[in-house]
Amino acid sequence: MINVLDKKTLENRFAEDFGSPLFPLLAEIYLSEGDIIRAKKVCEVGLEHNSNNTDGKFIFARISIGEEKYTQAEKWLKQVVNENPAHFKGLRMLINLEIKLKRSHKTIQNYINRLLQFLPHDSDCIKWIDRLHSPIENAVSLKEKVEGFSIESVKLGASENINHFELIKAKTYSVDKSMATFTMVQVLKLQKHYNQAIAVLDVLESQGFNKDKINHEKDTILKLMSSS
Repeated sequence: MINVLDKKTLENRFAEDFGSPLFPLLAEIYLSEGDIIRAKKVCEVGLEHNSNNTDGKFIFARISIGEEKYTQAEKWLKQVVNENPAHFKGLRMLINLEIKLKRSHKTIQNYINRLLQFLPHDSDCIKWIDRLHSPIENAVSLKEKVEGFSIESVKLGASENINHFELIKAKTYSVDKSMATFTMVQVLKLQKHYNQAIAVLDVLESQGFNKDKINHEKDTILKLMSSS
């Protein structure tokens, strides 16, 4: 079984198959090391050979924000949330970006509503709605930070300890507890949204569900990712 946390292993796999679904993991490693040039190249090549990989597009959007290419980031994020409506981190980042770019209230509200369909009591959504109806809008400065993603960390390099499954999730997904079920895991697996499936399993584990079953599902997902 391939070690999806080892950079050298991922580099070899990427060299063998540019369209491997694992290429976002390699790009994430480069990004965490501050090597934005290699991270960008991996995403460019990976998406040329696997144009439906939403994780790769999400990382590309983060890189674009780091380069202050906001309209390009907007393009990638729109693709991410349209192709994967459950990509909550992508939705949050897109909403902040639309505010930054001063898009119409109707456009911003549309993306907020998408998130509210999954997370009806989301505190960020409530704040965004209040901001939209406020006489003075205080948009978040994406130059400094976008949903926990520091641009300085991209340019200068942030040292991070990469734990098991942490990299796979790439700090990308949050799951409402009421939505976390094994049925949802199976649906996400069928759709090949493996990262989200692992995020759901983490929520189930935190709620005390069968740990053996959860570990079995995680192992299965890792095998699917490595064999794709």
